[in-house]
Amino acid sequence: MNKLFNKFLAVTLLASGVFASNLELTLSNEIKVLNAEYGNVKNYPIVIFDKSEVVPILKGHSEEQQIKLLSEYMIQKFGIELERNEAINLIPYFGVLNGSASALPFMKGGWSREFKFCAVLPNGIINDLPSEVRRSLGHDDRVDVYKDFDFSKIERLFSLEELYYFSLYHELSHCLDDIYLPINYQSPPSGHGVHESESFAEVNALFLLAQKKGLKRIGMNRALLRKTYSQYMGPYLASDKVSPFAGEIVKQGGGVYLLSPVLIAAQREIENYNKNVLKYDLNETLKLSATIVGHHSINSRSFRALVKYFEDGKEDTFEYYKGLADRDPDLFLATYYDLIYLTSILEN
Repeated sequence: MNKLFNKFLAVTLLASGVFASNLELTLSNEIKVLNAEYGNVKNYPIVIFDKSEVVPILKGHSEEQQIKLLSEYMIQKFGIELERNEAINLIPYFGVLNGSASALPFMKGGWSREFKFCAVLPNGIINDLPSEVRRSLGHDDRVDVYKDFDFSKIERLFSLEELYYFSLYHELSHCLDDIYLPINYQSPPSGHGVHESESFAEVNALFLLAQKKGLKRIGMNRALLRKTYSQYMGPYLASDKVSPFAGEIVKQGGGVYLLSPVLIAAQREIENYNKNVLKYDLNETLKLSATIVGHHSINSRSFRALVKYFEDGKEDTFEYYKGLADRDPDLFLATYYDLIYLTSILEN
């Protein structure tokens, strides 16, 4: 019996390894295509790193050697000369931050507030589906935020490839964003400003995946994933369990990443056959993404109300904003109704 089990386990592990290798190759090929298609569509280069290519180059070397190797790689691959501090800022994303997904713009030197280039740094670790769902939801075994939560409810909504594609296209969309991303890098960012930037990246990724990959029906599933993150992580991040030194934006993470309203609106656009969003060119797609953010992302006053909801709980927050709405309906009645709508998304 033990021999049979060990054989089954070996076959399972081998199949898992083959699938991970196939997905890594699929993503590497996708990154090549995206670099060719989007590398020069803005007035600054967009550089999409294939971490499976870069990590082995840097692994095991000293920081000084890594700076040299990464600088050489950037010149050979993209024709971009890295400053020393730029290389230092990038290196952690191929080491301790290899399992994160990020977009990182770099400014031109001096007083210029223009981008020199924008780096897309996808998740470089190939997880299985349960692990990738947990990563997307911010789950950490050291913090019991998702106690008794049935992760299989989310796992059933996506394939592993869909999650990796969405993450990749989300970060790419940050670098395609010449409205919200520059605001957050050219002046001190706010929680609400980052929410708008994340809204844009999420919506634009949804459109691009519908256009390029035929993924036309994942918007509502993605909205459920995002609402689940905010529902569970929002109160935790706002609590005293997370130090104020983590920063205001981290503390407001429940509001920052409540992207369900814009995803719902974007999914409606995909299903609106009169518009035929699937045939939009890039500029039309970016414009539509910005329009949806302008109309359907959480406005600054309602964002503040949502942050209070995570900090102080439903009862105190509703009582507070009901009082404001009664005293000054012109300013706060819409905020109170937004609060009802947003919390209904979170709680249902």
